[in-house]
Amino acid sequence: MKTKVKITKIMLPFANNVNFLLANIRCLLRSYSAIFFIADARIGALFLAATFYFPNSGWVGLLAAMTGTLTARLFHFSNIKSGLYAYNSLLVGLALGAHFELSFSLLSLIILASILTVFITVTLADALWRFERLPALSLPFVIVAITITFASQGFNTLESYTPHTYLAAFPLPDLVNHFLIALGAAFFTPHPLAGLLLLLGILIASRYLAFLAVSGYGVGYFLYQSLSGISDNPLNYGDAFNFILTAMALGGIFMVPSVTSYLIALLGAALAVLVTMATQAFMQVYHLPVMAIPFLLTILTILSALSKRINSTPPYLLLEHPDLPEQSRERARLLAARGGKINSVPLYAPFQSTWTVYQGFNGKHTHQGAWQHALDFIITLDQKSYQHNGQQLTDYYCFGVPLFSPVYGIVVRCIHNLVDNPIGEVDVNNNWGNLILIRLNDGNYLLLCHLQQYSIQVVEGQTVIPAQLLANCGNSGRSPQPHLHMHVQKSAELGSATVPFHLTHVTTQGISNECIFRFYSRPIENELVSPLIADSGIKQALHLPIGKQLLYRFRKNDEEWQTRQLSVSVDLMGVFCLESNLGAKIYFVEDQHMLSFYARNRINDPFLTLFMLSLGVTPFAGRELSWVDKPPKNLIAKDFIAPLQTLSGTWQRASSLYSTYQRHWNEEQAVWQQQAYHTLGKKSTLSIKTIAFINPNIGCTQLFLYENKTQWLAELYTSGLSNDIGINEHLL
Repeated sequence: MKTKVKITKIMLPFANNVNFLLANIRCLLRSYSAIFFIADARIGALFLAATFYFPNSGWVGLLAAMTGTLTARLFHFSNIKSGLYAYNSLLVGLALGAHFELSFSLLSLIILASILTVFITVTLADALWRFERLPALSLPFVIVAITITFASQGFNTLESYTPHTYLAAFPLPDLVNHFLIALGAAFFTPHPLAGLLLLLGILIASRYLAFLAVSGYGVGYFLYQSLSGISDNPLNYGDAFNFILTAMALGGIFMVPSVTSYLIALLGAALAVLVTMATQAFMQVYHLPVMAIPFLLTILTILSALSKRINSTPPYLLLEHPDLPEQSRERARLLAARGGKINSVPLYAPFQSTWTVYQGFNGKHTHQGAWQHALDFIITLDQKSYQHNGQQLTDYYCFGVPLFSPVYGIVVRCIHNLVDNPIGEVDVNNNWGNLILIRLNDGNYLLLCHLQQYSIQVVEGQTVIPAQLLANCGNSGRSPQPHLHMHVQKSAELGSATVPFHLTHVTTQGISNECIFRFYSRPIENELVSPLIADSGIKQALHLPIGKQLLYRFRKNDEEWQTRQLSVSVDLMGVFCLESNLGAKIYFVEDQHMLSFYARNRINDPFLTLFMLSLGVTPFAGRELSWVDKPPKNLIAKDFIAPLQTLSGTWQRASSLYSTYQRHWNEEQAVWQQQAYHTLGKKSTLSIKTIAFINPNIGCTQLFLYENKTQWLAELYTSGLSNDIGINEHLL
């Protein structure tokens, strides 16, 4: 036993060093893939191989990327794993390697240029995001490359690099060769073989991104030829990569894929042609290459302009969370299915009871133009907002009612001393009345106004959290009757343009009086809105802390019982999952309001699919509710659907499942009964029914799934926590 402990102690530092080395290698490889907006070390390895078609350029680029990575780690800059800092250093190195022979003189220049690139990247990334909310992209590379080009004119010890093979084409059509050469030129390796490896990597990561690359090049190529009148020109072998990058970034990375974003991607490629021709003429005066300047000027201008739109319409920007187009589209689909909108700021309800929407977005009274994204709330009883004759402020149900913070943020402005207007009167000199303005973490500002005089409980500079008491509802400013006005705006200036937002974790009631839980809600006029109040019993029953274990038995029809042990774990990125003893995993998010399963790994386990469909998205509210969800259809593709059914037109046309949930209290068994129907659409013949029994004292005790004549049943045996330091293993 002692020998085993000694070996473990000896091996631990070695294991830590190996893990550190592997982490740096992955970071380095991601810097290669990041040039084409891909965050995958495996794709990066393929791109690395492509750069070594010209070994001199490949080695210099690798040394520069390593220097950039080590510099970022040495100075503890954030977000190192993304490869952000290293990929600009990599580009600088590739540029140097394409022009100069590797030598000791060049080595010192590589190190200095790479370090300078990291510092400029940190500065530019922060400045661009703070002032314009734009990405830095390869702008640091361009700045450093121009600096080095001028500086190198005084370096007499550097020798020019001449590759042994240059522009040797494949036996392919000229247009295909030109496209592959342009792809390779993005890595300063303008050869069809390098371009082919790069295209293969893009295809593996995203077929749509590859389609955009081809589309962008096609538009740019033919437009350049029509404008210049030259059928074969140097642009085809180098600068045309600007068209490719522009189309990929606009249509696939920084916008949700759609017809509109695709057209804008083509427009961007066309505009990049004009910018390229102008840049060529300008840079030739100074004997400088065009590099990525047309791409940067085009994309940053378009993204900046589109971010300043008032209306939230396609194309939807993804400046804060750029990703591969397939992932972005799936997130947008799921968000839309749950009632949310892209580029919409999430807010909790600012109250703790049921309020009525008096005026919604684009309201007929005051929510117009630049101020269209706003909500006005009142409290009604029997469709009236007041009692008695409604002549006194105190007659109104919402007057003096406490209001709470719907966000995390910092209070930047308070006005508290304005008098509440008599009913029917308005203060046109102080439109917003008493107010609280809160700066959110994303840079937007939340305004709550028409507050009661002297009721504000916070001060400027104070940090606030959701559900913190802020003030009382009042009737100050331009307000003829007590109400709460709430909107989100772009700047701290009162009256600045509003931006879209939505409420999250609320229940709504319309004409039918049915209580519907909504993940995201943008309520309409006269709709009743209540915050979701979590029930401690349901919350505890479904709570999935790290180390929790669940043991179920389940069977199909009358077959023999099988057992499944589920355990909760979390990875280094903070992603929670529920894993069965077969290795199948389902990923989930749990907060104070609900439990939500959203994805799974590739290992099939019908029990885990049953578990995920039955609970899906489950609010912790202790009341009868109904709600709708649209999880990915592939959840049931292999466990409950015959292979031939996946070839049917209905399956192919459906983008997701359509799941309707209802929950009520089963008095006989003293459990919450949660029933759901899962279909491929309203006209689909496929229908799966699930039932979950949730015992507030024990957990999810029984699960049922019905599909045609097949029934699956699962029953809870035991649950508890696994043994860990400071935690005793126990079962319930």
